Amino acid sequence: MKTTLRLELPALTSLHADSRVAFALLDRQHAVQRTGELPLAELAAALPASRVEGILHPADCVVATVTVPPVPAHKLQAAVEGAVEPMLLGDIETLAVAHGARASDGTVAVAWAARDPVARALRLLADCGLPADALIPAPLALPPTDMGWTVLVRGEYVVVRTGLQDGQAWLIDPLATTETDPAVAALLPALEQSAPAVVNWIDPPPAAWPDIQGTEKRSLPAMARWQGPAPAWSLALPALQPNRKGRTPWRRPAAWAAAAAAVWILGLNVHAWQLGREEAALRQRMAAQVKAAFPDIPVVLDPVRQAEQRRDALRAAGGEFGSSDFLPLALAAAQLLPAASNNVTALRYTPGELRLRLVDADIGMVQKAEAAQATAKPQPSQGLRRLATRRGSTPPAPPPANTVRREIDPAILQRATSLGLHVDHDDGEWIIRSTAAAEPDNAARPPSQSGVRIQQNSSPR
Repeated sequence: MKTTLRLELPALTSLHADSRVAFALLDRQHAVQRTGELPLAELAAALPASRVEGILHPADCVVATVTVPPVPAHKLQAAVEGAVEPMLLGDIETLAVAHGARASDGTVAVAWAARDPVARALRLLADCGLPADALIPAPLALPPTDMGWTVLVRGEYVVVRTGLQDGQAWLIDPLATTETDPAVAALLPALEQSAPAVVNWIDPPPAAWPDIQGTEKRSLPAMARWQGPAPAWSLALPALQPNRKGRTPWRRPAAWAAAAAAVWILGLNVHAWQLGREEAALRQRMAAQVKAAFPDIPVVLDPVRQAEQRRDALRAAGGEFGSSDFLPLALAAAQLLPAASNNVTALRYTPGELRLRLVDADIGMVQKAEAAQATAKPQPSQGLRRLATRRGSTPPAPPPANTVRREIDPAILQRATSLGLHVDHDDGEWIIRSTAAAEPDNAARPPSQSGVRIQQNSSPR
């Protein structure tokens, strides 16, 4: 039968093999089979179990909820640590940080504790024959309820589970000058702020309970303190776990096989490995530069995107515009076409592009006549054309027409270049863009060749 042994650990700094530890043995359905208190060194022999879970002391662990952006799974730990770091007084490298999955709203449940005491406790438990499968924060070991909070008085702390992945612990002040119970007094500010519908108090409930509008007090049996479902994550991090002797007899052969496979793959992909190192170094340098430029960014995951976002935010906060924004383009258009100041009939702006239509379509345009190419055969006179017509032959073609081309004034093109603009004219409409925004289109068509052609017959009537 699969059983779970839960241990209510004292403060990790005071934990040793002779420490008396409260325990509960649970069956597969989490029903309590046995409870009591024994020295840590005697528990393994007295209570063999298939799974061992340690419940951390409230003073050893902090539970919180942070919000992180959507990131790949392998970057979630870094994102969580970046969100946690501003909440700390010390260095995050000294902490063991564990977290749950990212919810759809971006929130992540997270807990942290001092790294060295956690590693020491895991080694001590393993030495006592109790290799820990999980180290659970005290609030998350309590049973959650459909509504309200679950509260337990544990020593000098009042421990509260406020949700499926949320909880807190408050220190009880025994000298608090209040008519209510000291545990209730420690909890009262949070109760008045959050006003949960129900407070489920694990035995023994407080004798004095204040009248809190909209909050009902209920009682749970004493065994409920052991029966909360463990979260899928815990502070028993793999990096801190000692080797579990006897549980994985295949571990050493598997390690040798993995090493041989790694060497073989490395030998086949040396070049790719080198490129990967160069890429990683480049990304590190980019991240360092972004961090130096914007020290308020907690963690750099996408250097280019984050730098652009922060740059745009600073520009917006300082009232600056980009070269492709409406106001810079409108001011540039006034300099480019000063004669069009009172002749605008239509104006349309799309991101990076300003379109103008003028009353006088000839403003800013010049005409250039282009003589059509004459045929090599000389043209006959009028008399010869009449004679050929009378004889039934096909009359010769009239002389070719001259083509008049309307182009943008070269002075305007030169002025646009000096202003860093790209100007175009299409069907009576002026199109103005910044040079940077117009680069993809430049290769498609030369700006100075836009316009329309007017055919004029130069032959006499």
